[in-house]
Amino acid sequence: MLRMAVVGLGMGGSHGARLHKCAGVEYAAMCDTDPAKLDFRVKAYKEEIGAEPAPYSDLAEMLRMEKLDGVIISTPSSTHHKVAVQVADAGVNMLIDKPVDINGGNIDRIQEAVDRNNVLCGVIYPMRCKAVYAGLKKVAGEALLGRPVILDVRLKWYRDQAYYDKGGWRGTWAYDGGGSLMNQGAHPMDILCWCMGKPKTITGEFAALRHSIETEDWASGIVEFESGARATVTTTTCAPPKSDQVTAFDYHAEDGSVYISNDKVVFSSLEGVDTLVEPPFDYPVEEFVDAVAAGRQPMVPLEEARWSVDLINGVYRAAREGRRVQV
Repeated sequence: MLRMAVVGLGMGGSHGARLHKCAGVEYAAMCDTDPAKLDFRVKAYKEEIGAEPAPYSDLAEMLRMEKLDGVIISTPSSTHHKVAVQVADAGVNMLIDKPVDINGGNIDRIQEAVDRNNVLCGVIYPMRCKAVYAGLKKVAGEALLGRPVILDVRLKWYRDQAYYDKGGWRGTWAYDGGGSLMNQGAHPMDILCWCMGKPKTITGEFAALRHSIETEDWASGIVEFESGARATVTTTTCAPPKSDQVTAFDYHAEDGSVYISNDKVVFSSLEGVDTLVEPPFDYPVEEFVDAVAAGRQPMVPLEEARWSVDLINGVYRAAREGRRVQV
């Protein structure tokens, strides 16, 4: 049995429930510095799924007391590197919630700890487990419609002020690392980089148009990739109603196009894009469990996970400096 744990019981609570359902896994421990969250999960797990992971409020104590094979890190984004270094130094494999962290320096610290301790590290990007995006990756990566030229991304969501006020860390530079682009946009930005490769230069703008937050609720950028391909990206949480969220990808190659909206192909020059690849896992938690059992790298390695963070921070830096910036 692989013994697994979760640190951070907000979104991490659902990751723990997934661990409990995995064959060959013991959901052994959970950790959160918030006593209310810890108490809630103790009761909810026991009543709803029959799980009883040992509760801890101190990460160092959990790592000392429990013999673990893997830890899922789901704390606020800017704290990921602090938790990851402790987990790696304990010799434990890890899966980190998106984004892997909020800047390159913090990601470097994670990479150094992973390399130093020879542990596995993956990042949670569930969209990679959807057939439609795995198919788009194959279309772009194997040039099935000719050389990739453009991939435009639009994320138009709605969040009210209460969403940002809850918890005290959303929409802050120190903890969230950004607004609509870093938080909600992390997922489509990962797909963009997964399909098109490493970003090279970026221009951008961002603003808080209708929310009282430090960061942005609208951002837009133009990205040049190392391949020479281009992309425009736009994210916002100012597009009501919440029930009509849109995440769209417009892909254009030399010999055709693919349009995807809300995980569905709405037009394609190539039939069956969403059936080209059948992802072997429904979600990154199950994929991480398999990676640890097999001793292989997880689906989203650190190197790829940092590309989308570099892209996002490139938009912010370009806007602040009023110029095109190198990634």
